[in-house]
Amino acid sequence: MLGFNIQHSTLNIQHSSSDIPKESPKTILFQFVLFPLGVVLIAVFVFLLFGKLASEEQSIPEYLGDIRSGSSHRKFQAAYELSKSIKRGEAKRYPNLVEQVVDVYRDSRDDDPRVRQYLTLVLGKLGDRRATPTLIEALREPGADNRLYALLALAELRDPAAAPAIIEATRDPEKDVRKTALYALGQIGDAGAVPALVEALNDPTADIRYNAAIALARFNDQRAVGVLKEMLDRSRLNQVPGMRPDQKDAAMTSAIAAYTKLAGKEAVPELQRVANSDPSVHVRGVARSALQEVQ
Repeated sequence: MLGFNIQHSTLNIQHSSSDIPKESPKTILFQFVLFPLGVVLIAVFVFLLFGKLASEEQSIPEYLGDIRSGSSHRKFQAAYELSKSIKRGEAKRYPNLVEQVVDVYRDSRDDDPRVRQYLTLVLGKLGDRRATPTLIEALREPGADNRLYALLALAELRDPAAAPAIIEATRDPEKDVRKTALYALGQIGDAGAVPALVEALNDPTADIRYNAAIALARFNDQRAVGVLKEMLDRSRLNQVPGMRPDQKDAAMTSAIAAYTKLAGKEAVPELQRVANSDPSVHVRGVARSALQEVQ
C-alpha cells in the first residue's frame, strides 16, 4: 500500500515496514522513456552479444516448485515472478491453481515474509473464493504485514463470508491493519459491517476516519457526510502529520465522489467552494465535473 494514497478508495498515511513488496495489489502508474535510436541500437547489440541478462520466464508450476524447494533467495524471486504471471493472466491455463497456491502458502510460514506477502497477493488476484478460509486464518498471524495483505486479498475476493473476521480486524492493535480492514469492508459491501464503519468515524486517527467514511458511503449512509466534508477542507488536511500534497489531492477527489453521491444537490455549495478556490488544478477539475452532475 502506498503513503496516504487512495487505491480503490483506501487511504494510508504510512506503511509500517520497508520489507513490503513494492508491487501494489492495486493500480500502478508507469512512466515510459523514449530513448534515442543510437542508444536502442547499442542496447540491441549488447543483448545479442552477451545474451539475455535476465533469467528465462518459467511456467507457473515451475515457480511453485521453486517456492517449495528453492533456496531462500530463489523462493522470494519465484513468488515475485508468480505474482507477475498472475497479473498477465496466465492462471487461466490452470483451473485448480488456487488449491496449489494455498498449499504452498501454508508451507511457507517459516520463509522470508515477502514470500507469503506475494502469495497473498496471488490468492487475491486469482479471484477464487476457495482461498477465503486461508486468508481468514492469516488475519490471526502475528505479523501485521501479513494481516494487512490478507485483508487486501479478501477485498479482492469480495466474499461476504469473510465479513465477520474483517470486522474483528477493525479492532486490530495496528492502525494500518484497522484502516485496511475498513477498506475491505467497503469493497465487500456486506451491510453487517455498517456498525463498525460508523464507530470508526469517531477514531482520533484521520486516515482511519477517512477510510471509514469512504467505505460507509458505499452503503449510502448519511452518517459519512460529516467526515467527507472534513476531507473536502484542505485546511483540515494540512493538519494531518506526514500527509503530502498529492495525498491530500487524492483524499479530496475520493471525498468529492462520495459526498456528491450522498448529498446530491445539497453538495453544491461545498463543491463550488472547492471548484473555485482549491489550489490544486486537478481537484478543482474534479469538483467542477461533480457540479455538472448535480446541477
